[in-house]
Amino acid sequence: MIDRQILQQYPFKIINYKKGAYIFEKGNTPRYYFQIISGGIKMSYYNDKGNEFIQGIFGKNKSFGEPPLIANLKYPANAIALSKSSIIQIPKSSFEQLLTDHHSIHLNITKMLSKRLYFKAVMANGITSNSAEEAIISLFNYIKFNVYNQTEDFSCRIDLTRKNIAGLTGLTTETTIRKIKEMESQARLKIIDGKVYY
Repeated sequence: MIDRQILQQYPFKIINYKKGAYIFEKGNTPRYYFQIISGGIKMSYYNDKGNEFIQGIFGKNKSFGEPPLIANLKYPANAIALSKSSIIQIPKSSFEQLLTDHHSIHLNITKMLSKRLYFKAVMANGITSNSAEEAIISLFNYIKFNVYNQTEDFSCRIDLTRKNIAGLTGLTTETTIRKIKEMESQARLKIIDGKVYY
């Protein structure tokens, strides 16, 4: 999102996380701006029954966790590494100074946050469309084109369980499994070693 040469003009650290490691937890007070150098992050929380609800997925060169940071609110979800990940972090005060110093970056952050709001609206439409396939395709398109910037057929591995996909789309796990199998039989995706490639 922000050019690393600009980021490194401010106090920063690069931190490596193992798959499954928490970058921050729900209820924490935001203290840093985070941008992914490599790997991937999911933001999610668990309800009282232990069911996971994914709020967002972020890949290379994407940032995450900005709304609570900017608004001075606690995190509404956990940030967890989907794979081995390297992340640059900048203290909140330095990030705010960066936005003051670089108006074009401030505008880009605003546009990016607007796109995320748009995604939530698209997913809400998919969820309420009565079409399980449309909801799943909306999610997969977002991950492929916006998270991993892939364009080739079957080039994007969807690093989510069927349960995670169900949670993001408002479907049952059973419906999700059935629809993914149908989409595979239609050659709309591939399943290799249990993983979906879209």
